[in-house]
Amino acid sequence: MRTMGESVGRVTRVLLPGAIVLSLLVGCNDQRNQPECGDVFKSRIDENDFEVFDGGMALHRPTGLIVTQCAVGQRMSNFRCRGASLKLSWDEAMAYASEVAEKTGEPWRLPESNEIPDILETDCINPAANPFVFPGLEVANFWTASKGLHQDKFRCSIYTYQGRVFCRQARDIPQPFLLVKDS
Repeated sequence: MRTMGESVGRVTRVLLPGAIVLSLLVGCNDQRNQPECGDVFKSRIDENDFEVFDGGMALHRPTGLIVTQCAVGQRMSNFRCRGASLKLSWDEAMAYASEVAEKTGEPWRLPESNEIPDILETDCINPAANPFVFPGLEVANFWTASKGLHQDKFRCSIYTYQGRVFCRQARDIPQPFLLVKDS
């Protein structure tokens, strides 16, 4: 005959591993069933939280950030981003933004890791951006200005496929980036 403690121990050994696996699965965000943003936004009228300006910039109304519609190195022409994006290390990208700010007299900078997810979309993927605000945004890791909590050799980037921030990106890897400024 089993004691109460043995029964509880047996139940714990049987149920605990299953509960852990279930909690891990429930916590995962499976994005395979999310629609592509090109299928969600059907026209330029669907700019939602953005006011698009001439010259390749857009105002994100909720945050008050003005953001470049194309990656640095590209230019806006006929509602499309043309050319190749400039891919720089984190230090070079930060220096580039500082130089742009100095030469234009406007406070251009890289977005912080907590700002860029607000600009991207959460209900669609590939890339997680309104295609009429960010036409042809490449699916890649884009630099943010954030340093993260890890060693000095890592910085934060955002993966535009689904809009997730990753703060263990080696800072010397060349990657594209956007610029923002407060309105």
